[in-house]
Amino acid sequence: MIGRFRRGFVAVDASLDVFRARPRLAILPLLSLAVVGSAYGAIAVAMLHYGLVTAVFTNNFVKYGAMFAAIAVASGIGVFFNAAVVHCAARHFAGEEPTARDGLAAAWDARGRIAKWSLLSATIGTALYIAEDNVPGVGTLTRSILDLSWGLLTFFVVPVIVTDRTDALRSDLRKSGGAFSRTWGESISATVGIGLVLLPVSVFGLVLLGVAFVSTPNIGAYVVGIAGGALLVATIVVAQVLGMIVRTALYRYAATGERVGPLEDLDPNGVFPED
Repeated sequence: MIGRFRRGFVAVDASLDVFRARPRLAILPLLSLAVVGSAYGAIAVAMLHYGLVTAVFTNNFVKYGAMFAAIAVASGIGVFFNAAVVHCAARHFAGEEPTARDGLAAAWDARGRIAKWSLLSATIGTALYIAEDNVPGVGTLTRSILDLSWGLLTFFVVPVIVTDRTDALRSDLRKSGGAFSRTWGESISATVGIGLVLLPVSVFGLVLLGVAFVSTPNIGAYVVGIAGGALLVATIVVAQVLGMIVRTALYRYAATGERVGPLEDLDPNGVFPED
């Protein structure tokens, strides 16, 4: 078991090398943040225009409808741009020279499957919130556990969408869940490892934002605040790219036995043994 977690951390270190070789991949999660922000802004403007802000707090139909829309937008856009990163990572592993445009084209080709997943995610997410609010015995803890279970089950959904190109959600779920069950230690430790690698930068960014918030408003405070925000955005961007690189490599091995990218230099007898 310890070996599984150690290999996950090694994979994170190797994924940094891939990112350094393809730094332009950072544009994809940046676009994702910009599009999600714009979409949420459009939703907010529409709600203000039609006077629905108060109804969100007083009418369950409007409340859950807004929640469904928010989850669907975040999920759909997030999966779209993550799919672009996965495509570029897979092409890099194949020795090709992918561009962000290539990734976006591949994600666009998969737009139908991505839309299905965003709607499914929104349905399940909204259903869990409805259950928490209305079903006796279902509280925040239960919803959090179910959210975590869903997250683990769909851990490899983006690589499945990009590489397998099936139209059956059930088949995609089965493939994603099967890949996670075979690589659970590496998957968890890689995710934790990415967080630990970027934690100091995130903390420093938060400190800068805190300093700017308590400082007297002036040019210096604005500069410090902008720097802190930029660092936080940078950690989100890098975390997304590294996470998709690692998932692409782990899914490839789990599905085909081929060691690529972050797994390439690992001992072939030490990758995913039954320990």
